[in-house]
Amino acid sequence: MRCIQPPGSDKVQYTSHRFTTSRKPHDDQNLADDVLLEAWKGQGKLHVLEGLWCTVPYKVTVVVGAGMDAEASRSKAQEILDGVAKEAESIFSHFVDSSEVSAINRLGAGEVHKPSAKMRKVLDMAGTVNRLTRGAFDPAILPIARYYKANGGLSVDESEIKRRAAFSKWACFQISDDGVSKKQAEAQMDLCGLAKGWAIDEMADRLKQAGFTACYVDWGGDIKVTGTHPAGRNWTVGVVEPPSEPGADDTGEDRRYLIHAELRDGQSIATSGDYLQVLGPNLSHILDPRTGAPVKITGDTCASVSVVTNSCMIADALATAAMVAGTVKAGRQLLDMFQGSGLKDPVMDYLLYSRAGPRVCRFVAPGLEKPEHREDRLARHEEAHVIIVGGGLAGISAAIEAVKARAKVTLIEKEADMGGNSAKATSGINACGTRVQRSSGVDDDGRYFERDTFVSAKGGTSELACVSMLSTKSADAIHWLMDEMGVPLTSLSQLGGHAKKRTHRVPPREDGTPVPVGYTIMSHARGAAKAYEGIEVKTSCTMKKLLQKETKDGGIEVIGVEYEDSSGTTHQLMADSVILTTGGFGFDHSSGSLMQQHRPDLVGVPTTNGKFANGDGIKLGTEIGASLVDMDKVQLHPTAFIDPKDPGNHTKYLGPEALRGSGGILLDQKGRRFVNELDLRSVVSNKILENCDNYIMPDGAEYRPWAWCLLNEEAQEKFGKPMLSFYKDQVGLFEAVEGIKGVAEKIGCDEATIIETLKEYAAAVETKICSKTGKVVFPSKISENDTDFILARITPCIHYCMGGLKISSSAEVLCPAKTGAVGKTTHIKRLFAAGECTGGVHGNNRLGGNSLLECVVYGRIAGERAATISQKTEGLLNTGEWMPVRLREVRATDEVYGQNTAVYRFELHGQLQITGLDVGRFISIRGELDGDTLTGYYSPISRPDDEGIIDILCRTDEKGGPIVNLLASLTPGSSCMMQGCGGVELTSYPSGGWGYQGRPVKKLSLLCGGTGLAPAVQVARAYFNMLSKQPEMSPQPHEGGVRIVYAAESAGDLAFVQAFEKLNKRYPGLITYYLVLNKPPKGWTQGIGFVDPDTIRQRLWFPPADDHVAVMCGPPIFEKIMCGNLAKLGYPRNQYYAFSATDN
Repeated sequence: MRCIQPPGSDKVQYTSHRFTTSRKPHDDQNLADDVLLEAWKGQGKLHVLEGLWCTVPYKVTVVVGAGMDAEASRSKAQEILDGVAKEAESIFSHFVDSSEVSAINRLGAGEVHKPSAKMRKVLDMAGTVNRLTRGAFDPAILPIARYYKANGGLSVDESEIKRRAAFSKWACFQISDDGVSKKQAEAQMDLCGLAKGWAIDEMADRLKQAGFTACYVDWGGDIKVTGTHPAGRNWTVGVVEPPSEPGADDTGEDRRYLIHAELRDGQSIATSGDYLQVLGPNLSHILDPRTGAPVKITGDTCASVSVVTNSCMIADALATAAMVAGTVKAGRQLLDMFQGSGLKDPVMDYLLYSRAGPRVCRFVAPGLEKPEHREDRLARHEEAHVIIVGGGLAGISAAIEAVKARAKVTLIEKEADMGGNSAKATSGINACGTRVQRSSGVDDDGRYFERDTFVSAKGGTSELACVSMLSTKSADAIHWLMDEMGVPLTSLSQLGGHAKKRTHRVPPREDGTPVPVGYTIMSHARGAAKAYEGIEVKTSCTMKKLLQKETKDGGIEVIGVEYEDSSGTTHQLMADSVILTTGGFGFDHSSGSLMQQHRPDLVGVPTTNGKFANGDGIKLGTEIGASLVDMDKVQLHPTAFIDPKDPGNHTKYLGPEALRGSGGILLDQKGRRFVNELDLRSVVSNKILENCDNYIMPDGAEYRPWAWCLLNEEAQEKFGKPMLSFYKDQVGLFEAVEGIKGVAEKIGCDEATIIETLKEYAAAVETKICSKTGKVVFPSKISENDTDFILARITPCIHYCMGGLKISSSAEVLCPAKTGAVGKTTHIKRLFAAGECTGGVHGNNRLGGNSLLECVVYGRIAGERAATISQKTEGLLNTGEWMPVRLREVRATDEVYGQNTAVYRFELHGQLQITGLDVGRFISIRGELDGDTLTGYYSPISRPDDEGIIDILCRTDEKGGPIVNLLASLTPGSSCMMQGCGGVELTSYPSGGWGYQGRPVKKLSLLCGGTGLAPAVQVARAYFNMLSKQPEMSPQPHEGGVRIVYAAESAGDLAFVQAFEKLNKRYPGLITYYLVLNKPPKGWTQGIGFVDPDTIRQRLWFPPADDHVAVMCGPPIFEKIMCGNLAKLGYPRNQYYAFSATDN
């Protein structure tokens, strides 16, 4: 991937600046920025430095730090920039004979050069990128590049290229601890593809170290930023569309922009393009190291590639490597490998552009909805009034999201201020795939996160859809807290039960004092809630009941709330929707309490919950018929402090997870370890209860089992001595002892036992496994030689309630369904919930760090769904327009509908909105994948009157067509486009039942072939749903019902059949199906070959009748043949419908 400079040039020619600019011209925001920048320049608060390095222009903007002199700071910045540029040239430029890289290139075979630290860093990165791109990036191609420069691209001696290729490979260099050497003397390296990016990284880092609060370093269009723009926003970069013809001059006039990318603190962008053709027409200046030839330029090859990472050095190399890959699809596949490759600075964004289709391919983070789709959705509803009950993190998250979705919000809180248990959280907040993880080299994704959540949840209800939504939206939740709330969640830890470091915390203060994460988040959240004009907060108000009414179909609809204010006055407040975010029930152990009803064995057990945790929202929901789940699943936190001065206090201080996460160990009353301290909370709690003695109260009474928590000096340092000072010196929960003897005396056990325990633990640390407890992660080494210890008494206590109101993955409160042929639950209209008052996410045991995450993810979901309740149109898909829809969940249905099937449930724009499609109509789905636009057609299996959702049933194997790949790429929260299309249009008949073309229909014949069975599933489900609502329309088996014939090639094609069997058991005699296989298996007892007139006569409704309609669905040729068969049998044309026909 060597870039050839024009003949006559004696310096490396970097030209990516032709495609990158700092802003879009003629924009109001930019005009305002210009005014601000000029003002700051005049005040000496900002400097703009411009010039040339290595013939390439640079422009650097620096923001002066506090206390820096204006003029001196300008000189200092220029000195830093010039120093790095000269350093880069002296180390990495092979055009300079005295440079370090030139010294390496002069080595003979086997000679060793000891590289400088800076050279070693670049060499290591060169090897990594070369290996991961499988040779698309190769700095050792210099011998071939020099040949092309000397001879051009048109008169090439292929034998000479082949000869040089033997030593133009990175494998010709050996890099070890001893140094760098060459296997062949003629091997040479060109590090310019990394050196420029290295220099930009160094400039930005050194400017930051020198005290400049922000900078924007642009050298030839490769850019790195630190801090934020003087206007307080992120820095922005515009990527210019390349000329329509490769090699055409870019005049700079009438530029069009492919993207405007935001760069956050520490991010870089580099762009490579095909703008030079110095080797000949349609030959790029970029060489393909794998072939030794110039990259050929066609309409399908990449004309421009832009890459965003935290390292400009990596971005520069990958942009060029993606150009070498050729097509947009190949370039995307190459860059995708660098998203979770284990690099410290993986790819965070990219854009690939070609002049022919697919023209643009942009990185889309999983779970993120396209901004234009969101804007379209939120423009289609009326302003709603949303009442939120509960002012913790879930409630405030819901309030902010509802206001942003154009709602008016009233937040009711029973305490004097907002906060709840969220403010007391200390463990942190989980997420996978975040910027923080990527910059820390943590390779994590939803597979691991969901697995860990399900493992922790065993024994309870952990809905797949809810956990998938939690995982998919987790990174978005962290970034929302960081970017919109300003919470610096930049510290990572790995809690018990987690396979990866994914628990995000606020970093400690400069003096090492830990910052409480829950309190910090809630401080920012409270401030944000109070700043929004559309949020009215009512504190010291007690909820009395939800106001409701019964709907026409017998359902429940919430219309407002009744509450009592601090003066005792009762108010009724009407609303378009209500969200319950009232928390759990861990504090209230009174007579008739939820704890007494569902976990009487835990009544009296101490708790970390505030006195407000009484299950108010759960009670409000159950009063109107809401379903509950896992109410007996109450989590005991293993380490609540026993205060020796007040051991019987019902409310305990929580001993943070970090005590064990920093290396603290747990001992019984004899001084022995008995558990893997980093195991799940439930496991650690149960081990304490099983292995430890009861606490003896001052009056001699026995209390619950307890254990000792022991930390040595190293563990104390890792936890943070300033925070330990609070627990030890201010509250008196930890006690300091000296040496092994002091530990034994405090515990009251034999000193020899303590020595043995700590020797065993030290040995386990060395071998990295404890055979006694299975522990494999050891944050600190504790041994018998340590002298500075602290101990605290701890006991399991009630910490969290996993059970609560049953919700969907769209935060809808669910209740039992009263009607319907399928489905056992439905939603309570206009009622949503989030946070600890809900159940179905955490199962039997909540994974540490998932509570705050659930509050943010489901609070935001509830806020938007509640705000969009009043849609301007009743039916979303009945206009034929393409509409954005979001995926809610995917359910594997192999056991329900047959092998290789799944149901994709998409959300409509509002909870009460319907599709507007009659039974029998189908939809089309459209989306982009690998730069291609894919479209597929499906028949919904959800009912026309189902609110808020549309379900499609599809095959998940190759027989489902290319659209399967698009669907497989979607994750909960992702969006695509959906359009209502034509179909048979079976409608309600005025006197009851169904009608077709103006006449009543009792008899349905469904004739299906190939993969076309889904429409039959739709029609059959809808038919029996109609009968469940209108039982008086149920015919006798000989008078009406559904008869199906399904023809397929082999038994492997028989998807969806099991759905009919279930309906047959529920409605015996009213549904029959007959299968015809061209290649039947051994022992087959049904049809063989093809569907002929006799099969139709015997298996479908015959003879023709006015109350009959036949629907055909399958490949066009199948439908054409079946139409002919029906005509031969005497069916009039108005009694059968074919999807592919034009004369229905």
